[in-house]
This record gives sequence, structure tokens and C-alpha cells, in this order.
Amino acid sequence: MQKTLSQSLFQTLILGIVIASLLIIGAVWKSANSFVVENIDQDIALAEKVFDKVVEDRQEVIKSVSNVLSRSFDFRRAVGTQDLPSIEAALTSYASRLNTDIIALVNLDHTVVVSHSDIFEAGQQLQSSVALVAKGKDSGFFVVNDKLVQLNLYRVEIPTLRYYMLIGVEFDKTLLNELKTLIDADIIVSQPKTNNIIITTLDAAVASYLLDKEEDPSWLDVTFGDELTYFKRNANISSDIHLPVDITLAVDTTVSFDAFTSIQITILAFALIAMLIALGLSMLLARNVSQPVSNLVAAVNRVASGKYGATLDKPSKLKEITELANAVDSMQESIKSREKHIRYQAQHDVLTGLYNRNYVEDYFSSQMASSNTVQVIAITVLGFRTINDLYGYQNGDNTLKALAQRLQRWPGTSARLAGGEILYISHEPLQEDQLNTLRHILEQPVESNLIAIPVKITMAVVNCPIDASNSEELFRKINIVTDEAIHTGAWCVNYRTELEDRYNRRLSITTELKRALASQQDELSMVYQPKVDLRTMKVSSMEALIRWNNSELGFVPPDEFITIAEQAGLIEQVTTWVMQQTITDLAYFRNKGFNFTVAMNLSTQDIQNKVLLSNLVTLLTEKGLSPEALELEITESDLVADASLAIENLTELTARGFHFAIDDFGTGYSSLAYLKNLPVKTIKIDKSFILSLASDENDQQIVHTVLSLASIFNLKVVAEGVEDETSLDILKGWGCDVAQGYYISRPLKVADLETWLRNSPFGE
Repeated sequence: MQKTLSQSLFQTLILGIVIASLLIIGAVWKSANSFVVENIDQDIALAEKVFDKVVEDRQEVIKSVSNVLSRSFDFRRAVGTQDLPSIEAALTSYASRLNTDIIALVNLDHTVVVSHSDIFEAGQQLQSSVALVAKGKDSGFFVVNDKLVQLNLYRVEIPTLRYYMLIGVEFDKTLLNELKTLIDADIIVSQPKTNNIIITTLDAAVASYLLDKEEDPSWLDVTFGDELTYFKRNANISSDIHLPVDITLAVDTTVSFDAFTSIQITILAFALIAMLIALGLSMLLARNVSQPVSNLVAAVNRVASGKYGATLDKPSKLKEITELANAVDSMQESIKSREKHIRYQAQHDVLTGLYNRNYVEDYFSSQMASSNTVQVIAITVLGFRTINDLYGYQNGDNTLKALAQRLQRWPGTSARLAGGEILYISHEPLQEDQLNTLRHILEQPVESNLIAIPVKITMAVVNCPIDASNSEELFRKINIVTDEAIHTGAWCVNYRTELEDRYNRRLSITTELKRALASQQDELSMVYQPKVDLRTMKVSSMEALIRWNNSELGFVPPDEFITIAEQAGLIEQVTTWVMQQTITDLAYFRNKGFNFTVAMNLSTQDIQNKVLLSNLVTLLTEKGLSPEALELEITESDLVADASLAIENLTELTARGFHFAIDDFGTGYSSLAYLKNLPVKTIKIDKSFILSLASDENDQQIVHTVLSLASIFNLKVVAEGVEDETSLDILKGWGCDVAQGYYISRPLKVADLETWLRNSPFGE
């Protein structure tokens, strides 16, 4: 979530105050903690000295009294005579004088002879005295019956050393309280490792808790916790004497840390006051800064909505705000300049400077909304791609620029759609003579780089709103009329309803043909028309012809849907289907014992499709057939379209074993010039010259000339369209090789063809 400027300033100040407060509290805590630890170290040093002094003083008392006792004649005599009652009386007397209950007489075997103590019994074997003797010491600390005692060993000589006197002092709670008073610290005496408490000046539960706690109280414990604020340290008392226990000093730091807590409260109070002051300052600063910033934001929003003007009503006192306002003003100027440029590019063609399609759509919609009458003329430069390929793209661009300049001299609106397509919109309908004048002006050769480039155009005229009332309908109908003009070669075509009907039929044929090719159906079929060798008068070949009987469109003539398939990019699929079906049927007739070949038609696209032709070879091989079993027919118009490429591809296919025939010979008007270079063996005279051969002298002259020409080039000639016996006899007499037509047989399906072959006089 975004924050306001005042919020950001307040948060920044608060963060600084909090960090400063935490640093102060940390410093105070460190100082307080160091002070407490230093005091504990001093208490430990003092406790060690006091403990040593107490032990030393007691040692002196015990030593002086023990010397008196051990030298007493009565005591020595009682010991020497083993007068136990006297010894016990002496021990009781001296125990009272020494203020201790631990006193016993022990022999050299470390066995208690007489005891004035609860912890030693007569006859008991003492390990303590053994330890002292083993270490060569007269005094030591021991834990006896969970009590810490100091034992002193004194010799009794009567006159030789036979006994020891063992005198001990218990470190009880009274002694510990005296030490606590001296060192101002609680004392915990515990067993090593197990932490079992022997004696302590604290409550046993508290002492056990402190022993188990490994770390000193933390800042959180001292400030917010209810835990005891004791700091503990181990004391090394009587370093020259081994202690069988751990002595822990616990210092209550509550008073010390109470002062620390008081300091914290003071710091927090000052921090809260500082926060309130920071809040006031942030609001004041935010008001001085945020108001100009808000004005800048409003100005930027106005710019975003397309409204330009002064950024600030009055200059700001802040240098940064003034610089930002100047930057916004500069940005406005840049945006206005770019907007103007972008708007121009969005509505104009970069090359010619004419309007583009986007502008035309909006302009036409506005004209229709205003109920205006306009005439839209689509001008197409015929062969514009050829101009680019032949003269270069620069000269092609110059051609378009020249046409744009010529068109702009006429009143109206001009636009370039794409490539060589230009749109001209006139509010006054142009008559045919005016359109013809415009055509002559536009078709004047264009001078570019010392080259005169010829220009040929065609016009498609749509009158609106009669023919079209919206942009989508307009462009759709322009495409329909333009296609009609290009295909018919007319220089000007006006929109008519039947043109759209033909267009819709082409669209329906394309859609249905795609469906027929993609689905398993019986709409497509093959028929075969026999060809008769005029020398033997027997069938030598068949022409494979595709038929399509659609459930929606009915029977569609091959000339119609094949052309549409080529334009729609479906011809490869159609040819593939024809190849598969034709080769399958040919293999069937081979199995039946018939030896005729089959002629199959290919388009220019098929000839250029090397993958398709490779598949043709594969299909023949799979059926056990050779390329010689097929004769491939190519229309003359396809050859004329690109003679050099046709010759190259036909030569390569001929090397594979295929035979080629030129279909519809005589309709291309220019194939004679390169006929000698084509790798073909057969030409087919178009049926338009054969249908009236028996009665039309012109057709007779043409056919006779073609037969003579074929003889010169050693080509085989097929005449299609033979409708009567007279025509057949004429062709046979003039040396024609093969005849084909309804007089011989109509195109037949496979089953009917097999019957015809067995019953016809022309059959094998």
C-alpha cells in the first residue's frame, strides 16, 4: 500500500527516535550489567578472604585447646589406661570449650575409640583420617552425612604415638549467615556435578533454581520478567585446601536493576515526547512539501488526460519543486510534439504521405454517420511486385510516390492501403469519362533514376451508402470488385450484386472442398475418358478426370473448383488425392490385364512441388508401377507463365522416366517460340479447334498447321473433342496420332470403363 509524504516523514523521524532510544537503553544496560558483575567479583574476593580468616581463627582456637588437652596428665593417663569414661568426660568438657560437637579419639588403625559426636561412632573405621594421614596434613574439609565439616588431627603421645585426636568444626547455617552478613551475598554449598544442595542461606527451591540456570538474567528478564534477578558466581575459597563441595555466591541485583528500570522509563517517556514533537514537525514539513507535490501530480494528471498548461500557479520556495515543475513543463512540450508525430504516423502512410487504412475507416464511418454520399475508388497497380523485382524497390517506391502526387491534385481524400493498392474517396461521383481521364493521368510512365517505368492500373468503384454503409462491408466489397477487375482484365469495374454472389460461391466452394478433402467421403470421384490410337483404332490411354458432387452445392465443374483450389492453396491436397486414386485404379486395371496408360493433369504449383512429385514416385513403386505408366499433362498457359522454370522442372522429371504432354495446345499464343526446348513428347490440340473441324475451314487450317508443326518437331499429337466420325476420319487422314472425344466415349467410372473396354470395338 502506498504512503503519503507526511506518513513517510513521520515514519522516518519515529524510526530515528526509536533507534536512538534503543541505543541509549543498550548502553545503560551494558553499564548496569558491568557494574553488577564488577560488584559480584568484589564480593567473591571478599568472601574468600573472610572464609580464610574464619578458618584460620578457628584453627588457632582448636590448636591451643588441643595442645592443653593432649598434654593433660589426667587425659594422657586415661588414654594410656583406656579409661573410657574418663576419656569421654574429657572430650565432653573440651567440646564445650571449643563450641563443637565433633571430637573423637582414633587409634593408629583409624578406628574410633571414643566419640563425642553424632557423625562418628565407637569402633567406626574413618576414611577421613586415612585421607589426612595419606596426604600428610593435619586439617581438611569433608562431607560427612551431608554436612560440610573441617577435621583437625592431633597426636596423643603416651609416651609413644598410639592415638590421634580428631576435632572437627561443622559449617552450619549459623556460620553461613555470619559470612552472608560480612560479604552481603547469599551462599550455596552443593555437591559437585549433581548440584545437590548441602546447605544454603537461601530458600532451597530458589537455590536449586539458581544452580540449574546457566546464564545470568537478560534484559528481558530484568525489565519484563518475574524471575529472580540473582547473579551467581563460583567462589574458590581456601585455595590451599581441597574442598569436596562447590560454593556459589548469589547476589540479589534487584535494587541495582530497579534503578536501571527507572532509567528506562525515563528514556521511554522522553522518546514518546520526541515522537509527538516529530509528528508535529512531520505534519508541518509535509504541508510545506506535499502541497506543491500535489499540484505537480494534478498537473501531470492533466497532461495524461491531454490537457496541457502551466504546472504551478505560483513559484515554489523549494528549489527541488521548482526544478521538478520545469521538468514537467518540458515533458509537456515533448509529449505534444510526439503526439503530433504519432498522430500523423497513425493516420498517414510513411512512404507516400497519403492517409492510411486506419484513417480511412474512421473517415468513412464519420461520412456514413453524417449521411453523406461518397464514391470510393480502389486503384490497384497491376504487376507492382514485378516493378519491384524488375526495377528495384527504390524505383518501386518512387512509382508509388509519383502516383500519390498525381492523385492528390484531384479533389477528394486519398489513402494507401498496402503494396500497390490506393484508395480514392470523392464526394462528387466521377463519370466514366472522368474515371478514364484519371486512369490516363495515373498510367503515365514514371521517371525514376533515368528509367521510364510503365504503369498499368485497374479501378474498382463502390458507391456509398448504396453499396456499403460501414467500413467492414466497404473493404469486403472492394476486394470482391478488385478481384473481378484483375481476373477479367477490365480497367474499371463497378460493384454489382452478382459479383458478390460469385465471390460467395467461391467462398462456399473453398469451404466445402476443405471439408471434402479432410473427411472420409465419396463426394470426390475419378472418371476416365478413353484415347484411341488412330493407327490401330484401339485404346492406348485414358485421361483421368476428377469429379465433385457436393451435398450442398451439387455438381461443381472441375474447371471451376480446380482454379479456386489453386487460389486457396488447396491444389496440393487435391493433386495428392487424384494421384492416390488414379494410381490405385491403374493398378486395378493392370491386374485385370489391361495395358493402357493414364494421363493425369498437373498444375504449375504441382510441377514446382518436388515433395509432391517424390510422393508420386513412391506411390507408383508401392503399386508395382513404373513412371512410364503415367503421362503428365500441363496446360500451355502454365508453361507460358514461367517458361524457363517449366523447362528446368520438366527436364528433371523426364530424367526420372515421366512423359509429358502439353494440354490445350494453341491457346497460349506464345508456346511455339520455345516448343523446341520443352522436354515433351506429346501435344494435345484444344477441343475448341476440333469440335467444328468437319465444317469450319479456319479450324481445319489451324489443326493442319499444328499437325505439320508436330511432325517437324517429331511430337505425338492428341486431338480432344472429337464429336463425329467425319472429324475422326479427317484427323486420321492428316496423320494425327490419338483421338479423344464423345464420339469414342464419354468419361466413365471404373466399373463402366471395364464394361466398355470389353464390349467397345475400340477396346483392347
